[in-house]
Amino acid sequence: MKLNAICIIKNEADIILETLNNALRFCDTVYVFDNGSTDGSWELICEKALSDKRIVIAAHTDEIYRNQFRNRVYNMFHHNFNASDWWYILDADEMLTEDPRPMLVKAMQRDKNQMRVWQAQFYFTDNDLVVYDQEDKSLNVSERRHYYRINWREPRFFRNSPSEKWPENISGKVPPFCQNLYHPSPVCRHYAERTPEQIKMRREIRLSNPYSFLHVKNKSDDDWLKRSEDCFYYQKGEEMVFPLIDRVSYYVNQTRYWLIWRAKNVLCVKTMLLNKVNKSV
Repeated sequence: MKLNAICIIKNEADIILETLNNALRFCDTVYVFDNGSTDGSWELICEKALSDKRIVIAAHTDEIYRNQFRNRVYNMFHHNFNASDWWYILDADEMLTEDPRPMLVKAMQRDKNQMRVWQAQFYFTDNDLVVYDQEDKSLNVSERRHYYRINWREPRFFRNSPSEKWPENISGKVPPFCQNLYHPSPVCRHYAERTPEQIKMRREIRLSNPYSFLHVKNKSDDDWLKRSEDCFYYQKGEEMVFPLIDRVSYYVNQTRYWLIWRAKNVLCVKTMLLNKVNKSV
């Protein structure tokens, strides 16, 4: 079994090497798509690719970001691999806490072709802000950000199909032919909020995108600073805290989102039918 990663990058110079080094602990190849980085990320990626052949630059473009970039990378390389191989959708600011390959082997044994990850969201908190000016910026991000909460889960692994492409006119974390879900999930440390400057830049990039990140556009821009007392504190080597209340809260929220989505679909269909009836009268 081979495991390949697809990593879309835009302005992640402060963390991208740490992310890639973590992924290379268990990935055979990481295919990198640079989306017009201007902060030095592109240069770091090129240098890393020269020194490690497991890093393959798949594309370098300043197109407006779309989720379908992942589809494009998969379609470039999927025919080189077997049906027993897997793909990992790797965000440029995240690190798995364990090798996922044993779980993927179990997934195949149960004839599954998709696996999710639990995301431990690491935050920039009020405690971080107090010491930020004196912080050693040369340390890795994972050595500076310790406050987290596990509060999200999403598909990240899917099984390769040598003969099937991933249609580039649809959006989604995994291809439509990979819907047989393996329910156990590893935990991923997600460092989306690292410094005040990076948080501001990240938000501006997403707000300017007309196609994606609607969840960001619906949030206030003054809620970026999290309270440390609402989070757990992580030290390398320690087991992450994931209390039952957080699991229940996640499933309740997912149920609520699903019901809202279904209600909107029903209303949409009802409106379409009424419009057809009115036109025929």
